[in-house]
Amino acid sequence: MLQLAYARLRAEAAAVFGPPWRAARAGKLTAFPVALTCTALIGVFALIQHTTAGWWVVEHVAGVYQALPLPLILLRLPLSMLAPAPDLPAWGAMLQVLVVFALSEVHLGRMRTIITAVCVNGLTTVSARIMVIIGLQLAIGTPQVDQYELDTGPSTVVVALSIYVALKCRAYLILTITAVAMAGEAIALPNLAGREHLVALGLGVAAYLIGERRRLSLGRLPRSAPSPPPPAGADLAGQPAATPAATAGTPLPLAPDAVPPRPTPRP
Repeated sequence: MLQLAYARLRAEAAAVFGPPWRAARAGKLTAFPVALTCTALIGVFALIQHTTAGWWVVEHVAGVYQALPLPLILLRLPLSMLAPAPDLPAWGAMLQVLVVFALSEVHLGRMRTIITAVCVNGLTTVSARIMVIIGLQLAIGTPQVDQYELDTGPSTVVVALSIYVALKCRAYLILTITAVAMAGEAIALPNLAGREHLVALGLGVAAYLIGERRRLSLGRLPRSAPSPPPPAGADLAGQPAATPAATAGTPLPLAPDAVPPRPTPRP
């Protein structure tokens, strides 16, 4: 049983990591522009946050708290996934983004990776807002103290993209390990980040169903076979030309030499 699981894990790892690894060995760093750019931005934010002016920039450009007004949160969302996370070291966030975004760029494409990342970041932040409101009104959900916790970092986007790539590559064992790890984190650490990771699991599955269903529907469009060339004697519409015998009741034209001479009139 263990040998079968190990063989299955090796096959799935080859399917997931093989194409990006071959692209990296070929020296084509241009295949990972999104991953390299996002990793560099996380490193820049991590460096400048240790200064007074840099911390002010990070807080007012990418800092998201659920206690802030919703329009202000929406303005800071695009860069909030690249800001330093409160419970994750900067090198860990950079490593996550570099690996997972590189995998996504190869398997999903750049545009699909960017769209999925932005949508997941926004939806998980909105879901955290809803959990805070439910906790305030119904005394269930997330504690009220979580709305003053810094809600930044790429972890939710990394989880969703990992699920998407695993489903696309049919790496179901890797998918199961990721889902069990996120569920165990939510149970062991029942905080806002753990609940957002569970939401990111569902969003990764939804992104796969939406993205790949559209691709399959486009791929199933019937392709019209090229029409054969019209036979000799056919008109432009491809129909055979009408022969003189096809028109009943119409006298056939005579040849020029078969026309009898006209009689000469008498004086």
